[in-house]
Amino acid sequence: MKEVILPYEGREFYEIEVAGMRRVLPLLRVSEDTWIAYFDSLGDREFISRCAALLSERLKGCDILLTSESKGIPLVHEIASILGHQRYIVARKEVKPFMVNPIVTECKPVTSKEVIRLSIDGRYRKYLEDKNVGIVDDIVSTRETMAALERLVRLAGGRGYKKAAILLEGAIFDDVDYLGILPIFKGNR
Repeated sequence: MKEVILPYEGREFYEIEVAGMRRVLPLLRVSEDTWIAYFDSLGDREFISRCAALLSERLKGCDILLTSESKGIPLVHEIASILGHQRYIVARKEVKPFMVNPIVTECKPVTSKEVIRLSIDGRYRKYLEDKNVGIVDDIVSTRETMAALERLVRLAGGRGYKKAAILLEGAIFDDVDYLGILPIFKGNR
């Protein structure tokens, strides 16, 4: 893992180019000396479509895709469509009453104040068992969610075949395909 940290110099926005598209992101203070460029792809159909087209090339060979709710859903939906997959799996952030024999693991993503229980309905095991599973997320920051999704795949009897994200934030992970990097900003105001 290689960290990607830039000095904070008082600016309010950070401009990023991904998949040939520019987006201006607000810089948000998340601790005394740390700022992040806030990226929210929900509702940005053009951006998601372009990113999905590029990531789908990197996810060829996957039998099925897995993501977590909620920001990964439009991305994985589009990728599954491009790859011709009839189904994808969404790990929920809590065990739902309708789930039968849920498969559950815990993680604490950077965007959550508490530990969450990522879960999939046990009836989905048949879609993952003995399959090459592509794990997809919009942003990988601490790798907590990605690691939890990998555990769910193993618990369901599948193989974590490839991992992909639109952006890596604050670090480069060699085992995750990505389209861009969001630095973390450190400094004093």
